[in-house]
Amino acid sequence: MTAALLLSLLAAAPAPDWFRAFQYAQKPAALRGCSECQGEPDDLCEVRAGTQSRPLDEYRRERPEQPDRVKLLRARADPGCAVRAGTLFGPKGAVELAAIRVARVPPSAALIEKLEIRQAIAGWPRAPIRRKGVQPAAAAPDRAQLRLALVCWGSERGWPSADLGRSTSCEWWLLPFRADGEADESRASFAVLARPQGWPELFRFGDPRWPRAFDPASTLDESILLGEEPKPPEPPAPVAAPAPPRRENVRCGTDSAIRPAVLDRFDQWEAQIVGARRSLDRAGWTVDAAAWSGHCQELDVLRTALEQQLGCSIAQEGHCLGAGREGRQ
Repeated sequence: MTAALLLSLLAAAPAPDWFRAFQYAQKPAALRGCSECQGEPDDLCEVRAGTQSRPLDEYRRERPEQPDRVKLLRARADPGCAVRAGTLFGPKGAVELAAIRVARVPPSAALIEKLEIRQAIAGWPRAPIRRKGVQPAAAAPDRAQLRLALVCWGSERGWPSADLGRSTSCEWWLLPFRADGEADESRASFAVLARPQGWPELFRFGDPRWPRAFDPASTLDESILLGEEPKPPEPPAPVAAPAPPRRENVRCGTDSAIRPAVLDRFDQWEAQIVGARRSLDRAGWTVDAAAWSGHCQELDVLRTALEQQLGCSIAQEGHCLGAGREGRQ
């Protein structure tokens, strides 16, 4: 991987909490009219109960060529199938498909109190067209089990047949997740920005009230709904010397901590190159070079890009052992 490509990937990669395609069903369902059933009998597609999810880009690449077909998410061992959009998204459909962006940390007590989040339904929400006869009820949120989620619903003439856009309707929810990060359909979901009837406000994808929620370069956090903007970097202190100090003499510190999107992108690419081990110590602002053994060039490129975007230098510990070469600092 070239240095130029790594730099472009670091700059263009979406935040790790960007939208994913989620498909879920409360009980097993059988959908007829399956295309590309790959051996399933009688043109039938069996959908298991529970939740499946894929990164949005991966799901987009699997989009059927026929505009009236929707690819279902299935376990890796199950044969693939695509069904008619009108059947999947009809008012009596049993399978939900939505593009959902989920925050990485539980909501704060301030969010619960300020937005008066008190209305809940059992399990994950159903699409607006399928809510007849269901009424949210008063409940107290268990913050540790919930995550703020921007839910954008699939439709016959919008996403997923087309990219997310103004034709897509969205809602804010607090959705239940287990400690391992998997969806928990057994717990209650809470409406955010609830209307008098208890359901959340429905709005279009890209709503200008929350631009950061639809920005792939920004992380999803509750400050978007609380009306708070990330604090801008403090202006640099005046320099007495006529020439500015060299960048490598400016150590990273608290000023760098306000750039979570940049650091998250570094973590994302590190995971793809060297695996689950994390080398960047955000407390001491050092990078463990030994964790990158065999990928020394990539370490140099990503570390340089990170320092340029943070405007400071990161200390290096240990040696990076290049593939087939002697270790180097």
